[in-house]
Amino acid sequence: MKRRYVSLSTGMSRLFGYNYGEYPRHSFLSFSYAGKEGSAYPVQLLSSGYDEWHRECFRQRINSDVFSVEYVQKGTFLFRQNNTTLRANPGEIFLVRLGADSSMQCETETAQKRTVILCGTLLRRILEQIGLDRINLIIPGDRERLDAMFDRIYELSRKETLANYRDACSECYALLLELSAQSTAMHRPPELQRALEYIHENLSEHLTLEKLVHHTGISTATLHRQFQKYLQTSPIGYYLDQKMEKAAGLLRSHIYSVKEIAAEMKYSSPQYFATEFKKKYGITPRQLK
Repeated sequence: MKRRYVSLSTGMSRLFGYNYGEYPRHSFLSFSYAGKEGSAYPVQLLSSGYDEWHRECFRQRINSDVFSVEYVQKGTFLFRQNNTTLRANPGEIFLVRLGADSSMQCETETAQKRTVILCGTLLRRILEQIGLDRINLIIPGDRERLDAMFDRIYELSRKETLANYRDACSECYALLLELSAQSTAMHRPPELQRALEYIHENLSEHLTLEKLVHHTGISTATLHRQFQKYLQTSPIGYYLDQKMEKAAGLLRSHIYSVKEIAAEMKYSSPQYFATEFKKKYGITPRQLK
C-alpha cells in the first residue's frame, strides 16, 4: 500500500496529512440538517461514527473550526495539540479543540476510535463554562455510561429525521456535561501543569532539573513526587521522552533530514540521536523515514 497526501481547507481552517491505502477507514453518519439549523441549536452534531487507522496515516489540523471527541477503542494514538504531546490508550478520550492546531497518528500498527464531531453558535462559550476548552485528555471513570451515550448518538444518526437530529444534538450536550464531570478528577497541581507547559515550550533546548525547579517554584523532591504520582516517570525522563516524540514527528513529516532534526532538537550529533532513537523505537531514524 502507498501513502497518499490529502488536504482540505474550510475558511481559516486547514486539514492535511496522509492516507495509507484504504486507511483511515471511516464509518461515519451525519444529518443533512448538520450545520444548517443556525442558532436554534447551540450545540450541533456534524457527524459521529467509527474509524480505524494505520501507523502510516497522519492528520494535521490548523485552526480547527470544529470540536471533536475522540474515544480510543483499540491501539494507541499519539496526539499533539498546541505544543502538548500525549498518548491516548484504549478507554481514554482526546479532544480536538476549537481554534487549536493539532495532529494525530497511531503509535501501534493499527488503532480504532469512536468520534463525535460538533459545532454550534454557542459551543465555544459552553466549553469555556464547563471547563472543556483547555483539556486535551480525559481518562473516564465510568466508561459504561460514555459507551451508552456514544451508542445513542450513533443510533439516532441512523434515521434522517429532524426529531432525531434534535435528540442527537441534545445527547451531544449531555455528553459534554458528562465529559466535564468525569474530567474533574484529573485536575493536576498547578505547579505540575507549569512544569509540563515549560517542558513542551522548550523541547528543542537543553533542559535541566534546576531550570524546572526554578520555573515551578517548588522543591526538587516535590516535583519528583508529582511527576511520579500523575505521570509515572521522572521530570527529566518525561522531557527526554517528549523530546524524542517530537523528533519522531518531524521524521514522519518527511520534510527534514536526520541531520537537520538532530540539530533542531539540540542532540549532540546525528549519531547520538540515531542511537537514542533506536533505543526507544527499535528502528533507526532512516528506517522510519
